[in-house]
Amino acid sequence: MNELFGLLFSVALVNNLVLTNLVGLDMQIAASQRMNEAWLVGLATIYCLAICLPAIYLFDHLIIIPLSLQYLDLLFYVMLIILVVYSSQQLMHRLPLRIQKQIDTLIPVILINPILLAVALLFQKQNFSFFRLMLYGISTGIGFLFLLLVLTCLRERIENNNVPKPFRYLPILLIALGIFSMGLMGLAGLK
Repeated sequence: MNELFGLLFSVALVNNLVLTNLVGLDMQIAASQRMNEAWLVGLATIYCLAICLPAIYLFDHLIIIPLSLQYLDLLFYVMLIILVVYSSQQLMHRLPLRIQKQIDTLIPVILINPILLAVALLFQKQNFSFFRLMLYGISTGIGFLFLLLVLTCLRERIENNNVPKPFRYLPILLIALGIFSMGLMGLAGLK
């Protein structure tokens, strides 16, 4: 149990894909305009990771590896992510109309989110078990949501303060993100 909690903590905070590999940084900056938008994008990312990763795991172990098609894995993963996300969107049309409209506006944002593909490619490189892959994917989504909320709060504080003209908006946001990243990496030695 301690190992699982350690993995969750490590992936969500210390080894956050956005901070360590700069995967999805453009998504973070674009989606951090308003707090409710940030929550929606973050929760939708967690949901998509939770439904795409089992499909990717099964596809990898039933088709890609037995047929030795590892050189086509990127193409297969992209097609599978698109198929699963659009299929889940069709199933969500039974929800109230207000929620449907929010989901319909989020689908293109989620499809271009590189976090989904990065976790799928890291899974293949690390050779995770199914349970470990699910835990890794969900904790990556939690880390993505956490960082998105922090960036949204930072952006609100930056807009309300008097920042020198050359540092307004993106430069000060990237500087603050770098300092925040160093602070989280200081947690790397905790056991």
